[in-house]
Amino acid sequence: MIDFTKFVNSNAVRNHLQQIRYQPTALEAAWLVWQCETISLEEKYTAWQEIIDTLPDCSTDSRTAWLKTSYKDSTHAFLQAYIAQQKELTAAFYQADEPAVYHAEYQILPKGKLFWREHRSIEEGFPTLESTLQAIPKNEGEIIYITIYKENSRGDFLMAARFLPNQRLAFMDARPGSMCACNMSKDKWALYTGVLYYIGRVSTWKNIPLPFRSGDILYNPNMPEGMFCGGVFIAVETKSKRCDGGFFLYDNRPDRICHLYPQLIDCEYYPVEALSECYRIFPLISKFLKGKNIALDPWDFAELINDYHDLLIPPAVPEETEADDDGDGLSITMQIAKVPAGMDFEEFIDIMENDNE
Repeated sequence: MIDFTKFVNSNAVRNHLQQIRYQPTALEAAWLVWQCETISLEEKYTAWQEIIDTLPDCSTDSRTAWLKTSYKDSTHAFLQAYIAQQKELTAAFYQADEPAVYHAEYQILPKGKLFWREHRSIEEGFPTLESTLQAIPKNEGEIIYITIYKENSRGDFLMAARFLPNQRLAFMDARPGSMCACNMSKDKWALYTGVLYYIGRVSTWKNIPLPFRSGDILYNPNMPEGMFCGGVFIAVETKSKRCDGGFFLYDNRPDRICHLYPQLIDCEYYPVEALSECYRIFPLISKFLKGKNIALDPWDFAELINDYHDLLIPPAVPEETEADDDGDGLSITMQIAKVPAGMDFEEFIDIMENDNE
């Protein structure tokens, strides 16, 4: 039987699951196959069929409207229908009964980079799928995957397909807004998005055990610095939940700690020695979280960090609010002085006023 944990993208998570010999349910295994970045669509068909043949059936727990009851009640029934749908979409993508234009974008780990992937695109349109795939640069770094967008001669977006670096088909993507998606019946669209997409979209994927603990310094390769709350973060555990979120630095305010919920199953450990200067507080927070069983909720702890920072270094006054010496703007001058021990405050004020005169 297939070891379905091998389809996990994260090295850290995959190694942990294999070490504890984790056995996913049929639904968990189906999702792991679906989200895997390194296998072809044909290999996904084989793995999904293996799930149907070898793993006990279970409900998909989907709440999506228009999804047939049989697909909600049975992961096996859903997978059979999903495989058939992917094959239909594949046939539609390769259909060549009228001229088409193809565009490409790709995800890459640039040369010399260790952590952050980038999305790049080719502006030029190509008349064939083959010429589009051949246009992907070979010397920029490690290609993770390629997405090809197909348009008709009028410029209407028909559908998209994802390919592996070796140009094998990896997934058929009937994206929202495409002609393919718009022409789908509601029940077929529910089949496409109502189970596997649903699991990845909402924060309900909490059954798979993860190795991460409060205080671990992590990163998601798909969320580089410069994206909204991207970059390095510290995993935290709440009082009532397992580790399901982390402390980030705001992109536009690197002195502020915030909390969000990354997809932890894609994350890796980030080496402390690789942290840049802006993350200098992270090892201190990590050490505190690992060494303390704090009664304080971690999100309250984030507020405490921010308040303490503001106490030490008050927020800078925005440039637009600063006084204009050459204009009519108002300005406030503040002097701070220490009253000598034993001196009356009023007497101290008189001395200061005499000095100013």
